[in-house]
Amino acid sequence: MTESELTVILENRYKITFPKGYIHFALTFNELDKNLKDLQVHHVCPRCCGGGDEDENLVRITFHHHRKLHQLVLSTPGLSDEQRTKLKFAYKKMQKG
Repeated sequence: MTESELTVILENRYKITFPKGYIHFALTFNELDKNLKDLQVHHVCPRCCGGGDEDENLVRITFHHHRKLHQLVLSTPGLSDEQRTKLKFAYKKMQKG
């Protein structure tokens, strides 16, 4: 799936426009990390924003990349205070696999 295709799917499904580069990095990290061990699952559209467990919404990445994506997604415009709080909580709770 291309960045453009995933962007359209996520914007249509969840009505969220993610920060520039976020989807690029999610797909790049998924590809870079695919043969590594101890991968974590990251929801491209976070569950607190309505994201589900559909294949196109999941990437498997290293702990380091997972934390980077959470930092990026926090810059998404239009998130509610509750969504930001939940994303920050998830970020703080992350543990190395």
